[in-house]
Amino acid sequence: MNIFQQFIKSLYSPETIAKFRMAKIGRTILYVFLLMLIASIPMFISLTISLSALFAAGDQYMQEIPDFDIENGVLQADQEEPYVNDEDDMTLVFDSTGDMSGGDLEEYGNVIAFLEREIIFVTGGVAERIAYQEFGIDVSKQELENFYTTLSDLSILIITIVLAGFYLFNTALKFLGIFTLSVIALAMKKNTADHLRYRHCWILAAYTVTLPTILFAVLEGLGLLIPFSFVIYWIIAAVMMNLVLKQVPAPKTRPAEENTLN
Repeated sequence: MNIFQQFIKSLYSPETIAKFRMAKIGRTILYVFLLMLIASIPMFISLTISLSALFAAGDQYMQEIPDFDIENGVLQADQEEPYVNDEDDMTLVFDSTGDMSGGDLEEYGNVIAFLEREIIFVTGGVAERIAYQEFGIDVSKQELENFYTTLSDLSILIITIVLAGFYLFNTALKFLGIFTLSVIALAMKKNTADHLRYRHCWILAAYTVTLPTILFAVLEGLGLLIPFSFVIYWIIAAVMMNLVLKQVPAPKTRPAEENTLN
């Protein structure tokens, strides 16, 4: 059975998963990387769209804001009133006049605000403030445009690095989850398959997490937020593991043991 067949079977068949207990560790590790690659597809699509939109929006914003200079920690530009663009999901505020403050941004959702003495990022209701003075350098719009152009030229590379980072981080978390489930399996196996060693439990755990992992990846890809998803994930994983352990056959009795019994 190839690794893709193992993936399909692991979605619904505890009996088949039980047969994988003798699989090699190396193949099982490879399976986990494949599982996370498949589960990450919705995240890859979402992040790629979001980052691409961010680069496109940044280019548009650069064209809309007036010429400016940041000198001695103060934003300077030739404008009489604040500029606000709230047409998209991310609102852009540019104000060198000093008329606006952080409190004025509360009426907007996600915001990038260039104010007189600081830049404020607001995402998900959480605000991050960075004073221009903290950068310790003076910059003009032209210099910022040149820097942004360089980033745009490297956008494919940047997006690839971000996706790879998320993938490796989530895969590391999955290995941690597999370890946790394998420890749970050690306690569960006493009533069903007490002859299994930890190695077997870890391998079974790696295949058992397939169903909850793919299920929640699909739900997240559809934008469906399930309450208590963490708890539900572990309930599904534990129930699936219990079903798998019940399918593990008892060890065969050795001939010598049979003769002794006779």
